Amino acid sequence: MLPLHSYAANWTAVKWLLWIGLYLILGFLAPWLMTRAWAHHHRSDLRPGFRQLFQNGELGLIGLILAISVIWDLQRSQYTPFTVALGSVFLTVTAIMAGQIWIESYCRRSTNSDFQPERGWRDSRTMLLLVASQALVIEMLLDRFAKVTAQ
Repeated sequence: MLPLHSYAANWTAVKWLLWIGLYLILGFLAPWLMTRAWAHHHRSDLRPGFRQLFQNGELGLIGLILAISVIWDLQRSQYTPFTVALGSVFLTVTAIMAGQIWIESYCRRSTNSDFQPERGWRDSRTMLLLVASQALVIEMLLDRFAKVTAQ
């Protein structure tokens, strides 16, 4: 029988994957499924893909939400204040950039000034990848730190 602290360390190792997976499911899969369900309910031929559904830069908002949750974990960690501040600033800057893509797309669409849906899709997808990779690295470091301090 393994001691209780080894189960806690294994749970900590899987926890960050579950959180990131939850955000991606709620951010990608839920809107796509809801759109398809609405179209089916109203007998519409609308069958949007991810690109059409998120062409206005909404993926930037998912990156913003993901960054906020990782910053929250980072603030509660036992890292030095300098390390916490540096990680928080990096994530905050990229999260603001990701959210700004949605704002820019919304403003361009609202004012009919050079709105390009393919640009919003490409930029928000790229920024979400950047925020998610930073979040993944920070969560892995937090996990590793928890394992080291538990020993």
